[in-house]
Amino acid sequence: MEYIIKINPAYEKYRPAIEEIIRKVRPERSTVIYKGRNILYKTDLGGVTAVVKEFKKPNAVNAYAYTTVRKSKARRSFENASKMASLGFLTPGPIAYGEERDGLRLGRSCYISLELTGATEMRHWEDHPCAATLVPAFASEIWRLHQAGVWHKDFSPGNILYTISPDGRYEFHYVDLNRMKFGVHDPKRLMSMFRSINLNPAETARLGRLYAAASGKDAAAMEKEALRRLEGYFAERRRKALFKRLIHGRILPERNRAE
Repeated sequence: MEYIIKINPAYEKYRPAIEEIIRKVRPERSTVIYKGRNILYKTDLGGVTAVVKEFKKPNAVNAYAYTTVRKSKARRSFENASKMASLGFLTPGPIAYGEERDGLRLGRSCYISLELTGATEMRHWEDHPCAATLVPAFASEIWRLHQAGVWHKDFSPGNILYTISPDGRYEFHYVDLNRMKFGVHDPKRLMSMFRSINLNPAETARLGRLYAAASGKDAAAMEKEALRRLEGYFAERRRKALFKRLIHGRILPERNRAE
């Protein structure tokens, strides 16, 4: 078994604890904060609290793809977080990533970052007491991302958090960064970031208008485009739901119905 371990030089002093996490299993003194397809837990590295994201072991095809033609999710998370920081955007500080390999097959992999405390998710922002000032600030932040050529393919409210600085400014923090591209300036790709940022059409339209105000673009056109992206997301969900029903035999082909 081979281990690929990359540590941010700023956290090199925590190497023993980091290597133990990557080479072995979850530390006894850890707290699971999410358990689903992937597992997130926080642990003390010996002076700093870190969040570890354990990625689900890939299937047989991806186990080879992630070591040959594509980077692993753990590596992409680390590198994308580092790139975001270099561009002046906020994300929990990248500490390290690790991969367990058996020849050309990827096994366990994980990404380790600093714990982010005191932040609030953007989910259902319309219900936040500060929505009147928060949403315009967020629209300006999206325009800043686009100006920097940042295309976040998983730009959903659960992956965006905010804090308020001592001087009252909103600061946005980005997590789950393994699906990103940089140097993208194609408006069609960038506007796809509106597709599921809020499932309330009125709020998506509102964000589109505010984005127009921040970018100097036409408000009606931006609202229309934002809503078009949201409808595309809903249509995709409907197609997937129909496909699942077909797969599970809940809808029979017409010829079978006739029989």
